[in-house]
Amino acid sequence: MKLKTILLQLIGIVIAIIPIKASSQITISNVAEIAKIKQGITFFAMKDPASPKAAAFVDAIKKNWTLSKVECIKYTDVEKNIAPNNAFLTITGNMTTTNNNTDTRTYLELWTSNGKFVYDPKKRRHFNQEDKIQVATLELFTDFVTQTNPSSLYRIDYDASGHIKNWGEGIVGNYVQALNANLIKGNELVLKTEINTKEALKKLSTETLYVPDYVLTKFNKSNGDETKKQEEKALFDGYSSPYKVIALKDLNAKIISDKTPFNYLLLINSGNEKFVTVTNSLTGEIIYSAISNGFGNLKSSDIKEIQKAIQKK
Repeated sequence: MKLKTILLQLIGIVIAIIPIKASSQITISNVAEIAKIKQGITFFAMKDPASPKAAAFVDAIKKNWTLSKVECIKYTDVEKNIAPNNAFLTITGNMTTTNNNTDTRTYLELWTSNGKFVYDPKKRRHFNQEDKIQVATLELFTDFVTQTNPSSLYRIDYDASGHIKNWGEGIVGNYVQALNANLIKGNELVLKTEINTKEALKKLSTETLYVPDYVLTKFNKSNGDETKKQEEKALFDGYSSPYKVIALKDLNAKIISDKTPFNYLLLINSGNEKFVTVTNSLTGEIIYSAISNGFGNLKSSDIKEIQKAIQKK
């Protein structure tokens, strides 16, 4: 079997003609598998964990994953590490077509196996989707190039080379924290889960909300044009609390280096869903999450909803 075919099976790139639902940015199911995962090793798969571009991500993963023992491995080493108590976190993509429209959902996926697959390099049977038990997913916002060709995911370094918007060593570290905390608690997170943590949001009445500059982009789903920008003043016209727009790389650096907690906003388009979230930089907790149907840009109405949540008693 060709290497590309094997990798597509391992990271779960699926092309389908039926809709796949995705709502809450983080979903957790099959919680009975968590006890099993705690006893084994969780492998974070990437192109090359020894790459300089992956170093900061490997550090963030090892620092924040406490549910089980953890290792970072190459995608090509996933199959040989599949065992009953082991789990894997991979970047996964699904292309779905309905009514001649194609949507790509891209997410981090935590999964384990049903125990039926036994690795044997002498045999030709490879691990496939029927052997997988999905435990958790976390939505990602990829660019047009990756949305039209999700199989390219396994060829890029773990820094994603700019192909994933809500990404970077700081953000990924927070995502690992959030997944880890919810799994330890055994929380089951279902579809259409919106989050509004009142006490945490109240602090934003006086504290600065940090906003990565990519959310100002006018994303064109049909051709991938990202050259047009929204006017910042008009977008935040209904937001009376302090905020600051900064470069995505600077936001990630601030998450890593700043020991004082702050909150930051993210926009995520995945599949046919749009997410607007606010995350605590120190704990990784998502304190606000709003979901709407359809691929979309950040709107002034999204910002006004955050302002309402801050002011709500």
